[in-house]
Amino acid sequence: MKNVYLILLLFIFSFANAEMVEVEGVYRNTGDIAPNETCRLAKERAKLKALERVTGQVISSEEIEKCSEIDGKSNCERNQFFLSSFNGDITEIEEIDKQLDTEQLNSGELIFVCKIKIRAKVVAIEQEKDPNFDFNVKLNNYNFRDGDNLVIDIDVSQNMYLTIFQFLPYEDKNYQVYKLFPLGGEKNFIQVDTLKLPKKNKYEIYFPENVRKKSIDEYLFFIGSKKNINWLNKYSKFEDLKKQFLKSKSIVKSKYKQYTIIK
Repeated sequence: MKNVYLILLLFIFSFANAEMVEVEGVYRNTGDIAPNETCRLAKERAKLKALERVTGQVISSEEIEKCSEIDGKSNCERNQFFLSSFNGDITEIEEIDKQLDTEQLNSGELIFVCKIKIRAKVVAIEQEKDPNFDFNVKLNNYNFRDGDNLVIDIDVSQNMYLTIFQFLPYEDKNYQVYKLFPLGGEKNFIQVDTLKLPKKNKYEIYFPENVRKKSIDEYLFFIGSKKNINWLNKYSKFEDLKKQFLKSKSIVKSKYKQYTIIK
């Protein structure tokens, strides 16, 4: 009977933290993507809006524009959605309206415009609320060339366990997410102080092979926790890291940094 009662409480708790929202995503195809991608990207924008409305975590328009100029809008929308989704999870989604039309620009050019309205159930990821538990991250640069070295400065407000992952969207092998720190016997228990990484060797930036673009974006994902978590050294996709992230109840703070590599 106690087990049934506990399951019922968990069921009620999970739905108490879920919020149903209706949002609209609009995408204008200015010619840099295939026309049939227009509505898919409109839906991605709607999903991002749903997450932002519930979690309060908003990605700046400047950040999106910078990413779009480098990686193309299609890749940028997808990457930004997955990065933002670490603050919340969309458990249900329903498309309630869809309109695909054309619009004439001042230049006379006709473009496709897709508007999609969705109803989504968003669950904000519950992290331990401790305003005194925080950390700040600064990179030595945000624009790198092949062969440059990356240096990371980290300030922590309390002792914590820190793990850093590198997200490589253009990696064409079996894995796109790699643990950057700790590795090779490094200790990830950080005491209140300023930490400079790497402690040994170098974090060398390289431009991925078989990429025709002149510049790309990559990401660093930082996770701070009060308890040590046995993360894997690599994950096939960013979604796989998120699944493990959602299971880890000890997580109290996460951040990401975006940087550009120029060929």
